[in-house]
Amino acid sequence: MRRILVITVSIVVFFSLICVCFAAEVTTTVPTTQRATEAAREREPEQTVPETTADTSTPRLMVTAYTVENGYVKPDGAAKLSVTIKNTNQKRGVRNIKLSLSDPSGELLPDGMGTAYVSRIGAGASYTYETTLSAAYTAAVGRHELTLSMEYEDDTYMSYIASDVLRVDVRQSVKLDFDGAQLPVKAVQGDTISLSVNLMNTGKSRLYNCKIDFDVDGLSAGGSTFVGEIEVGESKAGTANLRVSTEKLGEVHGKITVSYEDDYGKVYTQSADVSTVIEKKVEVAAAAQPEEEKKNSLWWLFLLLGALGGGILGFGIPFAVNAAKQRKEDEKRL
Repeated sequence: MRRILVITVSIVVFFSLICVCFAAEVTTTVPTTQRATEAAREREPEQTVPETTADTSTPRLMVTAYTVENGYVKPDGAAKLSVTIKNTNQKRGVRNIKLSLSDPSGELLPDGMGTAYVSRIGAGASYTYETTLSAAYTAAVGRHELTLSMEYEDDTYMSYIASDVLRVDVRQSVKLDFDGAQLPVKAVQGDTISLSVNLMNTGKSRLYNCKIDFDVDGLSAGGSTFVGEIEVGESKAGTANLRVSTEKLGEVHGKITVSYEDDYGKVYTQSADVSTVIEKKVEVAAAAQPEEEKKNSLWWLFLLLGALGGGILGFGIPFAVNAAKQRKEDEKRL
Protein backbone atom coordinates (compact mmCIF):
# COMPACT_ATOMS: atom_id res chain seq x y z
CA MET A 1 0.00 0.00 0.00
CA ARG A 2 2.72 2.42 0.88
CA ARG A 3 4.40 1.76 -2.42
CA ILE A 4 1.23 2.40 -4.33
CA LEU A 5 0.73 5.68 -2.54
CA VAL A 6 4.25 6.84 -3.36
CA ILE A 7 3.77 5.99 -6.98
CA THR A 8 0.49 7.83 -7.11
CA VAL A 9 1.98 10.99 -5.54
CA SER A 10 4.89 10.88 -7.94
CA ILE A 11 2.59 10.67 -10.92
CA VAL A 12 0.54 13.67 -9.66
CA VAL A 13 3.67 15.74 -9.08
CA PHE A 14 5.01 14.83 -12.54
CA PHE A 15 1.86 15.92 -14.32
CA SER A 16 1.72 19.09 -12.20
CA LEU A 17 5.25 20.03 -13.27
CA ILE A 18 4.35 19.40 -16.89
CA CYS A 19 1.35 21.76 -16.64
CA VAL A 20 3.41 24.50 -14.99
CA CYS A 21 6.10 24.34 -17.72
CA PHE A 22 3.52 24.43 -20.51
CA ALA A 23 1.85 27.51 -19.02
CA ALA A 24 5.19 29.32 -18.70
CA GLU A 25 6.07 28.56 -22.31
CA VAL A 26 2.79 29.98 -23.56
CA THR A 27 3.19 33.15 -21.48
CA THR A 28 6.66 33.97 -22.87
CA THR A 29 5.86 33.11 -26.45
CA VAL A 30 2.90 35.50 -26.97
CA PRO A 31 4.64 38.78 -26.10
CA THR A 32 7.63 37.81 -28.22
CA THR A 33 5.36 37.24 -31.18
CA GLN A 34 3.64 40.58 -30.67
CA ARG A 35 6.95 42.44 -30.50
CA ALA A 36 8.11 40.77 -33.66
CA THR A 37 4.91 41.78 -35.41
CA GLU A 38 5.22 45.40 -34.29
CA ALA A 39 8.86 45.56 -35.37
CA ALA A 40 7.92 44.22 -38.75
CA ARG A 41 5.25 46.88 -39.12
CA GLU A 42 7.78 49.61 -38.29
CA ARG A 43 10.15 48.31 -40.94
CA GLU A 44 7.47 48.48 -43.61
CA PRO A 45 7.40 51.81 -45.60
CA GLU A 46 4.49 54.11 -44.82
CA GLN A 47 1.93 54.09 -47.53
CA THR A 48 1.12 57.65 -48.78
CA VAL A 49 -2.24 58.70 -50.04
CA PRO A 50 -1.89 59.91 -53.64
CA GLU A 51 -2.57 63.66 -54.09
CA THR A 52 -5.68 64.20 -56.09
CA THR A 53 -6.12 68.03 -55.54
CA ALA A 54 -4.92 70.17 -58.51
CA ASP A 55 -3.14 73.59 -58.06
CA THR A 56 -5.85 76.12 -58.83
CA SER A 57 -4.06 79.23 -57.49
CA THR A 58 -4.06 82.27 -59.80
CA PRO A 59 -0.69 83.30 -61.29
CA ARG A 60 -0.60 87.01 -60.57
CA LEU A 61 1.46 89.72 -62.31
CA MET A 62 2.03 93.01 -60.50
CA VAL A 63 4.31 96.06 -60.68
CA THR A 64 6.79 96.02 -57.81
CA ALA A 65 8.88 99.09 -58.78
CA TYR A 66 9.28 101.76 -61.45
CA THR A 67 11.63 104.69 -62.10
CA VAL A 68 11.58 107.75 -64.38
CA GLU A 69 14.83 109.21 -65.64
CA ASN A 70 15.62 112.44 -63.71
CA GLY A 71 12.37 111.90 -61.77
CA TYR A 72 10.05 113.74 -64.19
CA VAL A 73 9.19 114.44 -67.84
CA LYS A 74 9.50 117.83 -69.59
CA PRO A 75 7.69 118.85 -72.78
CA ASP A 76 10.98 119.77 -74.45
CA GLY A 77 12.59 116.37 -73.81
CA ALA A 78 12.11 112.66 -73.26
CA ALA A 79 12.62 110.47 -70.19
CA LYS A 80 13.25 106.74 -69.88
CA LEU A 81 10.69 104.72 -67.91
CA SER A 82 11.69 101.38 -66.31
CA VAL A 83 9.00 99.12 -64.80
CA THR A 84 9.66 95.91 -62.83
CA ILE A 85 6.88 93.28 -63.21
CA LYS A 86 6.87 90.20 -60.98
CA ASN A 87 5.03 86.87 -61.15
CA THR A 88 4.10 86.42 -57.50
CA ASN A 89 3.06 82.77 -57.92
CA GLN A 90 5.87 80.47 -56.70
CA LYS A 91 4.65 77.37 -58.60
CA ARG A 92 3.15 78.45 -61.88
CA GLY A 93 4.66 80.48 -64.68
CA VAL A 94 2.82 82.74 -67.16
CA ARG A 95 3.19 83.10 -70.91
CA ASN A 96 2.02 84.98 -73.98
CA ILE A 97 2.08 88.32 -72.12
CA LYS A 98 0.92 91.62 -73.64
CA LEU A 99 1.77 94.92 -71.90
CA SER A 100 -0.07 98.16 -72.72
CA LEU A 101 0.85 101.60 -71.29
CA SER A 102 -1.47 104.62 -71.63
CA ASP A 103 -2.20 108.04 -70.12
CA PRO A 104 -5.94 108.83 -69.81
CA SER A 105 -5.25 112.52 -70.43
CA GLY A 106 -3.34 111.78 -73.63
CA GLU A 107 -0.59 114.24 -72.62
CA LEU A 108 2.07 111.63 -71.83
CA LEU A 109 3.04 109.47 -74.78
CA PRO A 110 5.05 106.21 -74.60
CA ASP A 111 7.45 105.29 -77.34
CA GLY A 112 5.88 103.65 -80.41
CA MET A 113 2.45 102.07 -79.87
CA GLY A 114 2.88 101.86 -76.11
CA THR A 115 2.69 98.05 -76.15
CA ALA A 116 5.17 95.22 -75.63
CA TYR A 117 5.17 91.41 -75.90
CA VAL A 118 6.82 89.03 -73.40
CA SER A 119 6.91 85.30 -74.15
CA ARG A 120 7.15 84.02 -70.56
CA ILE A 121 7.77 84.99 -66.93
CA GLY A 122 8.59 81.98 -64.75
CA ALA A 123 7.25 81.21 -61.29
CA GLY A 124 8.48 83.84 -58.82
CA ALA A 125 10.50 85.60 -61.55
CA SER A 126 10.53 89.27 -62.62
CA TYR A 127 10.70 91.13 -65.92
CA THR A 128 11.79 94.75 -66.59
CA TYR A 129 9.73 96.68 -69.13
CA GLU A 130 11.41 99.79 -70.58
CA THR A 131 10.06 102.56 -72.77
CA THR A 132 10.57 106.29 -73.42
CA LEU A 133 8.03 108.87 -72.30
CA SER A 134 7.50 112.28 -73.89
CA ALA A 135 5.04 115.01 -72.89
CA ALA A 136 2.86 117.12 -75.15
CA TYR A 137 3.89 120.78 -75.43
CA THR A 138 0.74 121.81 -73.59
CA ALA A 139 0.90 119.05 -70.96
CA ALA A 140 -0.45 120.09 -67.58
CA VAL A 141 2.16 120.54 -64.89
CA GLY A 142 1.78 118.05 -62.05
CA ARG A 143 1.27 114.32 -61.51
CA HIS A 144 -0.16 112.10 -64.26
CA GLU A 145 -1.50 108.59 -63.60
CA LEU A 146 -0.52 106.12 -66.31
CA THR A 147 -2.18 102.71 -66.56
CA LEU A 148 -0.13 99.59 -67.30
CA SER A 149 -2.40 96.75 -68.44
CA MET A 150 -1.13 93.13 -68.46
CA GLU A 151 -2.85 90.33 -70.41
CA TYR A 152 -1.40 86.81 -70.02
CA GLU A 153 -2.05 83.05 -69.83
CA ASP A 154 -0.94 80.23 -67.56
CA ASP A 155 0.43 76.87 -68.73
CA THR A 156 -3.11 75.53 -69.16
CA TYR A 157 -3.94 78.46 -71.48
CA MET A 158 -6.24 80.07 -68.94
CA SER A 159 -6.42 83.85 -69.63
CA TYR A 160 -5.94 86.59 -67.04
CA ILE A 161 -5.94 90.42 -67.00
CA ALA A 162 -4.25 92.69 -64.47
CA SER A 163 -3.34 96.38 -64.29
CA ASP A 164 -1.36 98.83 -62.14
CA VAL A 165 -1.12 102.63 -61.95
CA LEU A 166 2.17 104.48 -62.48
CA ARG A 167 2.36 108.09 -61.21
CA VAL A 168 4.66 110.29 -63.29
CA ASP A 169 5.37 114.02 -62.79
CA VAL A 170 5.37 116.54 -65.63
CA ARG A 171 7.37 119.73 -65.20
CA GLN A 172 7.42 122.67 -67.54
CA SER A 173 10.75 124.21 -68.49
CA VAL A 174 12.24 126.80 -66.14
CA LYS A 175 14.30 129.62 -67.61
CA LEU A 176 15.43 133.05 -66.44
CA ASP A 177 17.42 135.78 -68.20
CA PHE A 178 18.90 138.87 -66.56
CA ASP A 179 20.68 142.04 -67.59
CA GLY A 180 22.30 145.00 -65.87
CA ALA A 181 24.74 142.80 -63.96
CA GLN A 182 27.70 145.03 -64.73
CA LEU A 183 29.75 147.24 -62.42
CA PRO A 184 30.98 150.75 -63.31
CA VAL A 185 34.41 150.88 -64.88
CA LYS A 186 35.78 152.79 -61.88
CA ALA A 187 34.83 153.15 -58.24
CA VAL A 188 36.21 155.45 -55.53
CA GLN A 189 37.18 154.29 -52.06
CA GLY A 190 34.41 154.87 -49.52
CA ASP A 191 31.76 155.65 -52.14
CA THR A 192 28.49 153.77 -52.68
CA ILE A 193 27.60 152.19 -56.04
CA SER A 194 23.94 151.65 -56.92
CA LEU A 195 23.38 148.61 -59.16
CA SER A 196 20.05 147.43 -60.63
CA VAL A 197 19.71 143.90 -62.11
CA ASN A 198 16.63 143.13 -64.23
CA LEU A 199 15.30 139.54 -64.00
CA MET A 200 13.07 138.15 -66.79
CA ASN A 201 11.06 134.90 -66.57
CA THR A 202 11.38 133.46 -70.09
CA GLY A 203 10.26 129.91 -69.17
CA LYS A 204 6.83 128.29 -68.83
CA SER A 205 6.62 128.01 -65.07
CA ARG A 206 6.39 130.56 -62.25
CA LEU A 207 9.65 131.34 -60.46
CA TYR A 208 9.84 131.54 -56.67
CA ASN A 209 12.25 133.08 -54.13
CA CYS A 210 14.29 134.95 -56.72
CA LYS A 211 17.27 136.73 -55.20
CA ILE A 212 20.59 138.29 -56.15
CA ASP A 213 23.90 137.77 -54.32
CA PHE A 214 27.06 139.83 -54.78
CA ASP A 215 30.50 138.39 -54.12
CA VAL A 216 33.00 141.02 -55.26
CA ASP A 217 36.30 141.66 -53.54
CA GLY A 218 36.29 145.16 -52.08
CA LEU A 219 32.52 145.69 -52.43
CA SER A 220 29.95 145.01 -49.71
CA ALA A 221 26.21 144.62 -50.40
CA GLY A 222 25.14 143.92 -46.82
CA GLY A 223 23.35 140.69 -47.79
CA SER A 224 21.19 139.27 -50.57
CA THR A 225 18.76 141.35 -52.61
CA PHE A 226 15.38 139.59 -52.54
CA VAL A 227 13.15 139.91 -55.62
CA GLY A 228 10.43 137.32 -54.86
CA GLU A 229 8.07 135.62 -57.34
CA ILE A 230 8.11 136.28 -61.07
CA GLU A 231 5.20 135.17 -63.25
CA VAL A 232 5.68 133.70 -66.72
CA GLY A 233 6.63 136.45 -69.18
CA GLU A 234 7.14 139.10 -66.48
CA SER A 235 10.23 141.01 -65.33
CA LYS A 236 11.34 142.37 -61.97
CA ALA A 237 14.37 144.41 -60.96
CA GLY A 238 16.54 144.01 -57.91
CA THR A 239 18.54 147.04 -56.76
CA ALA A 240 21.52 146.91 -54.42
CA ASN A 241 23.79 149.56 -52.92
CA LEU A 242 27.40 148.38 -52.88
CA ARG A 243 29.79 150.02 -50.44
CA VAL A 244 33.33 150.41 -51.78
CA SER A 245 36.04 149.39 -49.35
CA THR A 246 38.52 151.98 -48.11
CA GLU A 247 41.28 149.39 -47.92
CA LYS A 248 41.28 148.07 -51.51
CA LEU A 249 42.95 149.66 -54.51
CA GLY A 250 43.24 148.67 -58.14
CA GLU A 251 41.29 146.12 -60.18
CA VAL A 252 38.95 143.80 -58.27
CA HIS A 253 36.96 140.80 -59.55
CA GLY A 254 33.90 138.93 -58.37
CA LYS A 255 30.61 137.36 -59.27
CA ILE A 256 26.92 138.23 -59.29
CA THR A 257 24.70 135.17 -58.70
CA VAL A 258 20.97 134.97 -59.39
CA SER A 259 19.08 132.09 -57.71
CA TYR A 260 15.45 130.98 -58.01
CA GLU A 261 13.15 127.96 -57.43
CA ASP A 262 10.56 126.09 -59.48
CA ASP A 263 7.15 124.68 -58.44
CA TYR A 264 8.83 121.71 -56.73
CA GLY A 265 11.35 123.71 -54.70
CA LYS A 266 14.33 122.83 -56.87
CA VAL A 267 16.93 125.60 -56.77
CA TYR A 268 18.58 126.97 -59.93
CA THR A 269 21.48 129.42 -60.11
CA GLN A 270 23.03 131.59 -62.80
CA SER A 271 26.17 133.71 -62.43
CA ALA A 272 27.98 136.53 -64.19
CA ASP A 273 31.60 137.60 -63.70
CA VAL A 274 32.12 141.29 -62.94
CA SER A 275 35.07 143.60 -62.27
CA THR A 276 35.92 147.23 -61.57
CA VAL A 277 38.88 149.42 -60.63
CA ILE A 278 38.96 151.00 -57.18
CA GLU A 279 40.67 154.38 -57.10
CA LYS A 280 41.97 156.29 -54.13
CA LYS A 281 39.73 159.05 -52.88
CA VAL A 282 41.34 162.49 -53.21
CA GLU A 283 40.79 164.70 -50.17
CA VAL A 284 40.37 168.36 -51.31
CA ALA A 285 41.98 170.58 -48.61
CA ALA A 286 40.97 174.22 -48.08
CA ALA A 287 43.93 176.02 -49.79
CA ALA A 288 44.94 179.67 -49.07
CA GLN A 289 43.23 182.04 -51.51
CA PRO A 290 45.35 184.53 -53.46
CA GLU A 291 45.30 188.09 -52.29
CA GLU A 292 43.49 189.26 -55.36
CA GLU A 293 40.74 186.69 -54.78
CA LYS A 294 40.45 187.88 -51.20
CA LYS A 295 40.03 191.45 -52.42
CA ASN A 296 37.53 190.42 -55.04
CA SER A 297 35.67 188.39 -52.46
CA LEU A 298 35.15 191.64 -50.42
CA TRP A 299 33.68 193.68 -53.26
CA TRP A 300 30.32 193.72 -51.61
CA LEU A 301 31.88 195.25 -48.49
CA PHE A 302 33.49 198.08 -50.48
CA LEU A 303 30.24 198.66 -52.32
CA LEU A 304 28.38 198.96 -49.03
CA LEU A 305 30.95 201.35 -47.61
CA GLY A 306 30.87 203.42 -50.79
CA ALA A 307 27.13 203.66 -50.71
CA LEU A 308 27.22 204.63 -47.05
CA GLY A 309 29.92 207.24 -47.63
CA GLY A 310 28.07 208.68 -50.64
CA GLY A 311 24.94 208.98 -48.59
CA ILE A 312 26.77 210.77 -45.82
CA LEU A 313 28.37 213.19 -48.28
CA GLY A 314 25.12 213.78 -50.12
CA PHE A 315 23.42 214.70 -46.87
CA GLY A 316 26.33 216.50 -45.16
CA ILE A 317 27.35 218.96 -47.89
CA PRO A 318 23.94 220.60 -48.36
CA PHE A 319 23.56 220.68 -44.61
CA ALA A 320 26.93 222.45 -44.19
CA VAL A 321 26.17 224.97 -46.96
CA ASN A 322 22.83 225.88 -45.42
CA ALA A 323 24.44 226.22 -42.00
CA ALA A 324 27.05 228.65 -43.39
CA LYS A 325 24.40 230.80 -45.05
CA GLN A 326 22.42 230.90 -41.83
CA ARG A 327 25.47 232.11 -39.91
CA LYS A 328 26.11 234.93 -42.42
CA GLU A 329 22.54 236.17 -42.19
CA ASP A 330 22.73 236.09 -38.42
CA GLU A 331 25.93 238.19 -38.48
CA LYS A 332 24.33 240.88 -40.76
CA ARG A 333 21.44 241.31 -38.40
CA LEU A 334 23.84 242.02 -35.66
